[in-house]
Amino acid sequence: MEYVARISSPLSEAWPSWMMLGLLFCLVLGEKLQPNTLSAAFRTSLTQLERTYGDRATNLYGLISLNVFRVGTLAMTLYAFTYSRASFSILVFLCIALGVIGFVMLKSFVSWLISYTFDLRRATVLFAPQYDNIWTILCVLLYPVTLLHMNIGGHVLQWVLLALTLLFVILTAFKLWQYYFSAGLSWLYLTVYIVTLEILPLGAIWYAAGVFT
Repeated sequence: MEYVARISSPLSEAWPSWMMLGLLFCLVLGEKLQPNTLSAAFRTSLTQLERTYGDRATNLYGLISLNVFRVGTLAMTLYAFTYSRASFSILVFLCIALGVIGFVMLKSFVSWLISYTFDLRRATVLFAPQYDNIWTILCVLLYPVTLLHMNIGGHVLQWVLLALTLLFVILTAFKLWQYYFSAGLSWLYLTVYIVTLEILPLGAIWYAAGVFT
């Protein structure tokens, strides 16, 4: 009989539970070292501010902790919802995490390249912390969904994941409209930006994780 690994099951690998606990610790530590980060992320998600909490002095260790939480949570989500083997492999998880880091770095480079090409540097500087806020919101919401999926599974959680992905795209599009449209970028360029730098990359990284696992 083939068994599928699930957290909190006797048949599960031990490391996913510790990994999820470690990611939660990173979130708590990041919030402690950089207070009100989470509340600011949710509070500013639908508002247009000249600066957000990033305007304050940034605690390096707090920033690292939050980034570890975001990368690890996204990688675990990709792995948990796409894996098809009998058990989790920490090596595969680490490879997916490295892929997520590479994806984020490449996307950031392309975004800044576009901002210099179309002279949108000021809008990009204002948009960047808001985009970090959206990623923080997404990963905070993904964490319990992924944990539940690893424990009980079910198609309902897959629909919840789809809903959260759509929420991320909508919030990103809203923020892009707030900052870039007001800076003179046309609807056509905004649409191309969203499709090429948000929707297609998410689909590509999801597909790559599915193939890899």
